[in-house]
Amino acid sequence: MTKHPNQKPIRILNGGLDDVDGDIILRGSVDPASLEDLLVDEYQREASPVTSLRDLLVALEQGVIFPDIELGMRGHTVSDRSDVYVLKDPVFIVDGQQRVNAAIHFLRSKPGKTIRLGATVHFGTTRAWERDRFLATNSNRIRVSPNVLLRNLRETSESMRVLYALSTKDDRFVLKGRICWNQRMSRGEFITALMLAKVTGRLLAHKAPGGRSNRTNELVPSLDRAVTVYGVNIFRDNIRTFFDLVDECWGIRRVQFKESAIYMRGTFLLVLAKILCDHTDFWRDGDGRRLFIEAPLRRKIALFPINDPEVARLASSGGKAREILYTLMTGHINSGRRTKRLSPRPGAIVNFEEESNGTDEEAAEAAAES
Repeated sequence: MTKHPNQKPIRILNGGLDDVDGDIILRGSVDPASLEDLLVDEYQREASPVTSLRDLLVALEQGVIFPDIELGMRGHTVSDRSDVYVLKDPVFIVDGQQRVNAAIHFLRSKPGKTIRLGATVHFGTTRAWERDRFLATNSNRIRVSPNVLLRNLRETSESMRVLYALSTKDDRFVLKGRICWNQRMSRGEFITALMLAKVTGRLLAHKAPGGRSNRTNELVPSLDRAVTVYGVNIFRDNIRTFFDLVDECWGIRRVQFKESAIYMRGTFLLVLAKILCDHTDFWRDGDGRRLFIEAPLRRKIALFPINDPEVARLASSGGKAREILYTLMTGHINSGRRTKRLSPRPGAIVNFEEESNGTDEEAAEAAAES
C-alpha cells in the first residue's frame, strides 16, 4: 500500500480485538503522544478554534471521560505486544475530531497532565467508507441538552446538587417536580434546569457577580461561588422566596398549562430576578444576603398587568424586550409612590447585553421545550 505523506505509527494502549457482526475492530485508548499524528480527510468539518472548544476543555479539566472516537486504518498492518497495538498504515479520524483537538490543546496547555481518549479502530477502510460512516454518525446526532449536563454535574458542583435536590425532593419548593432535568420537557414541567440556574444567577448577582452567563461552563462556577458567599441555607431559601413570590402574585400551583402562564416564561423570570437583585429594598440580614419582599411590595407587584398584550409580547421575546419589560415593571412598582420608591444599587443599570441570544445552550433549551 502506498504510504500517506504524513503517515506515522499510531499507538493504541490497553487494546483488545473484538468481533462486531463479522468485522474485527480494535478497542483501546489512543496514546496521548499519537494524537497529533492522526490524519484528517476533507470529508470532515473544519477544525474548530480553541474558543469554541472551551466546554470540552473544561470537561477535560474536570476529569470527564469522553465517548470513544472512531478511527479508520486504510490497511491491516498491525503489531502488538501485550495490550499495546501499533497501527502502521494511515489512520484517519472518522468521528471525534473536536474531541481530539480539545485533547491536543489541553495537553499543550497542561504539561504533565494525562488524559484517556478511548477509540474504536476499523481496519481496511477506504475514504468512501469513512465518509459514509462520518455522515451516518453525524446526520441524526442530537445535541445533549444542557439540562442533562447540569444534572450530571450535581456530583461535583455544590450549586447543582442544591438546585437538583430543591426541585426534586423539597416539599416546600413550589416548583418541586416541575423542573426539567432531561433532554425534553414532560407534561407538568414548567421550566428547564438551565432556566432555573440562569434565574438563580441573575437573582444573586449582586453578591456573586458572574452569574449572568448563558453558558453552562461559566454559569455553574459562578453559582458555586454564590453558594459559598450566601451559604447553602440562604442560597436555597432565596430561590424558594423568589418562586413563592411568583406563586403568590400570579399563581404557580393552580396552573395547568404553562403556555398560558406569561409569568413562567424565561424573559419574565429573568427580568423579575434582575429587578429584585438591583434594588436594596428586597434584601435583608444586614449584609443584604437574604431575599425579603414586604407585603406592600408583594401586593404592588401582583397588580402588574401580566395579561396586557404588550407585556405578553415582551415576555415572549429576548434582547431589548427584556430592558423594556424591566422599565415597565419598575415603573409600575414605583407608580403612585412619592416616597419609598425603589432604591437601586450604585452602578445598577438596565442591561441584558451579556445574555446573548442564539447560543447553543439556548437552542438546546428551546428543543427541550418543543
